[in-house]
Amino acid sequence: MDKYHRDAVIGIERENERDENYKSKSNPQIDNARTPNNYHIIGRTETYLTYIDKRIKELTPKRKIKDDAVLINSFILGSDGEFFASITQEQQKEFFRDCAMCFAERYGEENIISAVVHMDETNPHMHLNLIPVLDGRLCSKQLFDRKALRELQTDFHEKVGKKWKLQRGKIGSKAEHLDTVAFKLKKMKEEVVTAIIQQSEAQEAIAEAKSIKSLLEDYEKAKSDKLPFFGKNKDAEIIALRTKNEQLQREIKIRSQDQSDLFKQLQEATQVNSRKDTAYRIVTDMMSAYPDEFDALLQKSRTKKNAPTPFRNYTNDKDGK
Repeated sequence: MDKYHRDAVIGIERENERDENYKSKSNPQIDNARTPNNYHIIGRTETYLTYIDKRIKELTPKRKIKDDAVLINSFILGSDGEFFASITQEQQKEFFRDCAMCFAERYGEENIISAVVHMDETNPHMHLNLIPVLDGRLCSKQLFDRKALRELQTDFHEKVGKKWKLQRGKIGSKAEHLDTVAFKLKKMKEEVVTAIIQQSEAQEAIAEAKSIKSLLEDYEKAKSDKLPFFGKNKDAEIIALRTKNEQLQREIKIRSQDQSDLFKQLQEATQVNSRKDTAYRIVTDMMSAYPDEFDALLQKSRTKKNAPTPFRNYTNDKDGK
């Protein structure tokens, strides 16, 4: 979860509600060609600030809103690539609707400024921005303290996670949550590691395929050669060769099937590698733009012992505004 004051609202709106002409120095993984595929689960006709000011006016606060008041609490909701690859496009939209409705029921749909799904980055995810209203007043600190965030995570798992068979984060875990930039860096690192593994598997498949091809060529050559038989042992030699031939036939049949499977795997790996090229470029850009943050993230990743969960409520909230 991230928190935004008035001076940051316009910037977060541009990042969330972007069009294909949007440029971001801090997020090079955006593919502008896919930006038109982004869509809203909840959207407003007004700008973020206009909607916020209108909502505050409806609350009729007894005292003036402080200049440093938190106006937006922002959440990133989603899962990993494996999850989205296992469901249809319509199921994906249903998943994000479930996510948005969970927040709407808990905090009031009238307090949600925007719930927009981004399809133009590595994995689909939804940015949900809401006004922290509690008992008719702005109160981010109380509404989203540590206890409240744990309760939110439990409620979310009950209403959404279980339905979609997502694992809940360990209750009571002291694992440090990540802010938006660190979260995206972590996901990019995971994508790159996956790409490296798949590339290695593809290279092994190529080597095995070459070996099988050589065996087939040798076998075909042996079949085409004329073999003269002389003497008393010619019948025994022929029988021995026929026996050996039967053995080779069985081996060839097995290896031919293996070859077919390997080429299929290679084809799939090639397609995956094509999609992963962007990940390599992204990491290079991020390492150049954020060398310290990337270094810190790698250090955290090496020391972290808890396995990642498919869904986690990421927050850098420290009980403050």
